[in-house]
Amino acid sequence: MQLHSPTQAAEQLLAHYAEALNAANPALLPTLYTADGVFMADGVATLPAGALPGKGNSFFAKSRLHISYAVEDVTVGGAYAFVRATARTATTDLATGREVARTSRDFFVLRQESQDWKIYRYLFNSVREQ
Repeated sequence: MQLHSPTQAAEQLLAHYAEALNAANPALLPTLYTADGVFMADGVATLPAGALPGKGNSFFAKSRLHISYAVEDVTVGGAYAFVRATARTATTDLATGREVARTSRDFFVLRQESQDWKIYRYLFNSVREQ
């Protein structure tokens, strides 16, 4: 992911993350994280990146997700980048067909490994249901 700016790199990384989620392919998620990366979702236990495929498969067996990210700010300090973003999601319960749209504030800490930026920490909180 060698791009001209950290902002472009962050946008590309988040786009790949969204593509994996939208395709219901959680097996791709750990490849976007550092080996010691963690996922900290609102109301859920902290998960190491390696646990995401199992949890994701369980989620996608019951739900369909569409997510998009809008990067609002990127600050770089050495080998780390701090990314503030907004996510818009639509989650559909496969059993009932009920769809819930949400907006969340998302915060990523990226770490540069070789020339690639990877997710080191990802946390978010839901701010409103639409």
